[in-house]
Amino acid sequence: MKISELKRKSKKQLKGKWGLAITTLFVSLVIISVFYVVMQLLQPDGGILPIIGECVSAFLGGMATLGTCKFVLNLASNNNKEKFNDLFVGVNIYFKTLGLWILINISMTIATLCMVIPGIIVALMFSQAFFILCEDNNKSIMECLKQSVSIMRGYKIRLLLLELSFVGWGIISILTFGIGLLWIYPYRQVTLANFYLEIKK
Repeated sequence: MKISELKRKSKKQLKGKWGLAITTLFVSLVIISVFYVVMQLLQPDGGILPIIGECVSAFLGGMATLGTCKFVLNLASNNNKEKFNDLFVGVNIYFKTLGLWILINISMTIATLCMVIPGIIVALMFSQAFFILCEDNNKSIMECLKQSVSIMRGYKIRLLLLELSFVGWGIISILTFGIGLLWIYPYRQVTLANFYLEIKK
């Protein structure tokens, strides 16, 4: 399926469900970033507070990411099972989501320190790990990473182009002082879910 078709399909799936999608994914973003942003505002010149905020965000990031994947996969699967409570499906496997989040971010950081391009490649390789864990909670962290690497063979450039296709929307979001992000973020996430379902075949 072409990128344009994936995006067209995603917009069709979001029709009539924008309110739920915007609310759910906005809360997901808040869970991941609110503590860091608040601490940064309290101590803008650096110090211990931004570090604490970043740590708290990291501890919640894996769970929120898994919940986001669950919601958009349900929406993209057209099973009418998407609901706000999808955000909290990772509670029972919290430490697994945390471990996966930490491993992916450490790998990306190390690769980026070497060069930017290796960092991008690692990000693309591991990009499907949370979708995989979402569909099978019994998989180990390493199984999710290995399967992500496996199904992304031959698709890394395609995913990169898909991500780049949202750059223009990102600029619009900036021009609207972030308000546009409320629509762009769900649109992007559902498109990524459709990408996963397509390459999984």
